Amino acid sequence: MNPHLEADLSVLDEMLTSLADFIRPLDSDCVNWTPSIPDTNSISAMVVHTLGTLDSWFSRGLGETLQRDRDAEFRAHHTPEELLAKIDASRESVRRFLARYEHVDLAGPIHTRRLSRGTDVTVSVAWCIEHAVIHAGEHWGQIQLTKQMYDARR
Repeated sequence: MNPHLEADLSVLDEMLTSLADFIRPLDSDCVNWTPSIPDTNSISAMVVHTLGTLDSWFSRGLGETLQRDRDAEFRAHHTPEELLAKIDASRESVRRFLARYEHVDLAGPIHTRRLSRGTDVTVSVAWCIEHAVIHAGEHWGQIQLTKQMYDARR
């Protein structure tokens, strides 16, 4: 595997392992609690959204369409065990996607829609991969902050 794809795989594997370790001791109340601050989400919603964006951007980078209900991701309500199963499935999905990129021109253009902005853009295949990694990292940080807010509410 090319060194950049290998690095992305390593970073995502580390993040997904840390995320699973983080979720494992939590209870359902914690993962489904939503802060009272406007435009915030539960840990459950952010985990489901994060995993959905990985598949979505990796699919787009390959020129494929993934059926996804982004809005429903933010309404997700799961047990920690269900989230752990989703994280495990995502880890395998990430490995399969990144292996498929081995023979793809990473500089090639992709025409896609930015769902969060509702705009069409042209980006490189590599941009899709890197955006997926960065976006996942942003939400991993939000997940940790949400747990801190949950703990502080007591």
